[in-house]
Amino acid sequence: MCIGLPAGAEEPAAAENRLRARVAKHPGDTAARFELARTLSREKRFKAAAAEYAQLVKEHPDNPDYLLGLAQVMLWSGKPLKALPRLKRARSLAPGYADVWHAEIQARLALGDDARARVMRDTARRRFPAANWTFARLDGPVNTPLPASAEPAAPPLTASPSVPAPLPEASAPLAVPAMATAPALAPLPAARGTAVEVGVSHEHLTRGLPAWRSRYLLGEHRTAGDTIFYGGLRAIERHSLTDREAHGGIGVPVSPTLRVQAEAGISDTHRILAARYGAVQFEAQPATGWTLAGGWRRSSYDAGMTSLLHVGGDRYVGQERFSYTVFSGGPDGTGRAPSHRLQWAHYYGDRDWAGIAINAGRETENTGVAGFVTSRVHGLTVAGRHGLGGEWSLSWEAGRLRQGDAYTRSGARLGLRYAF
Repeated sequence: MCIGLPAGAEEPAAAENRLRARVAKHPGDTAARFELARTLSREKRFKAAAAEYAQLVKEHPDNPDYLLGLAQVMLWSGKPLKALPRLKRARSLAPGYADVWHAEIQARLALGDDARARVMRDTARRRFPAANWTFARLDGPVNTPLPASAEPAAPPLTASPSVPAPLPEASAPLAVPAMATAPALAPLPAARGTAVEVGVSHEHLTRGLPAWRSRYLLGEHRTAGDTIFYGGLRAIERHSLTDREAHGGIGVPVSPTLRVQAEAGISDTHRILAARYGAVQFEAQPATGWTLAGGWRRSSYDAGMTSLLHVGGDRYVGQERFSYTVFSGGPDGTGRAPSHRLQWAHYYGDRDWAGIAINAGRETENTGVAGFVTSRVHGLTVAGRHGLGGEWSLSWEAGRLRQGDAYTRSGARLGLRYAF
């Protein structure tokens, strides 16, 4: 017995020949060209299908069906980084198109962006309750393999920030780092390949002390294998002294549930900042929704050497993130200065979030001329990021910290971010 196509069904080769003949005769027949691209996709001829979809998108950049088709071919070809911009464009044009949401969640999962994929999935469940929003990677064990027919193979989970802030600063082991670098509440990981951020901060000090100011530039590139390269420059003004610094780092997945991040920095002025430092951090996902992290940093100042240890954990529950970190650090030859940070963040969009952090403990600060000073601190910070449209977003932070009896510091930071 010969088992063939169902009665009335057209052979794929015959369908392709028919559609190519129709397109050759009527080049402006977009319906035929669209059907040709879909036929090639079904036959897993992804390169040919991508060429057809790309031409349709070039001629009709605002058609969500063409954008979705091109993105799906890229996903099936193992190119989620290229698929994601098309999907975000399609979703902005047709926010009620459930298939676009589904494909974008798959792309984020393929990039290891499970936390943001979970936020999108929860939002989609509310918007499209009749659709199936079950994903093995989100709803089963972390190591559950993804069905090849439904979700592309995904790299490991990651908890690295979208533009990674430097690992905790040993010169000022605050529970909430000084607002001179990147956000204290790190956003969810970026699914895009490259992102840059520029920003400034200003902090007012009591007791007539001069204000603290900073300017920074941060950048990140994520590879298809989920390795992250990042770096940044910053210039600060503290205690009437100015400093500049450069740092760079790499985050590498070493297993489906473990990531290692290494970083180094240098300052050629080092009046306040470390002349040089090195740091390493380990992040593990023991279960879905959980991240545990620990790290060590060693820094060299004009006043001496310092070290800083930190251990903490994150818990994601739907669109909420809860985090606790304990720090212990100080100059060599002195006692350790412990501090604590408790955070909560709410993710109200696929890249928008707002949160609050409370910190308390003891901080060792490098004052420059007077050297290291340790005092009790407590403070409160609110921070977030909000999309401005397209690939632009605004990161922001405002806070107040009491530095023992020396002064109280309060101020804000604004950053402008572009992802591409």
